Amino acid sequence: MKKAIISTLGLALLLSTSTAVASAQEAVPALQKESIQLSSSWYTDVEPNNWFDQATGITVGSGVDIYGNFGKFISEGNIGYDFADYYKFTAPQSGFYEFNIQGEIYPNSWMMLSVADSNGSIKRSAEDRQYHLGINLKAGQDYYLLVEVANPEVGQLFDYRVFSTIK
Repeated sequence: MKKAIISTLGLALLLSTSTAVASAQEAVPALQKESIQLSSSWYTDVEPNNWFDQATGITVGSGVDIYGNFGKFISEGNIGYDFADYYKFTAPQSGFYEFNIQGEIYPNSWMMLSVADSNGSIKRSAEDRQYHLGINLKAGQDYYLLVEVANPEVGQLFDYRVFSTIK
């Protein structure tokens, strides 16, 4: 009888310990990742493009995407860890432009969008943790789209997709 009680208590202890470990494993916050689908017309992040004078030339508008990544160590030009990409474009028409970004979101780091004029002055930046940016632009004028990471930490890797529409 004592053996049966002791083995029943042992089994109960084992089950409660396993449940506690499983619960603790579920409590760890996971990296959020959105699925990135390739479009038919796209540009890729070409290094170095970490400042205005290195910006990659692109076309913006419906159906044109930009794919890039952050967090890798870039040895060319003493860049170090890459947490910013600059893209230059000429507005094809006057109107409201909306830029959206998809990709990884870490608890303390996130990607953000800004648009600057041809002189490099920021016209508008997205609010923290807002993954879209809307702005009125004029046809024929040059602008820069800045894709950056806020609060980056070494070791974090970000893959991203930026897409835009003109209304």
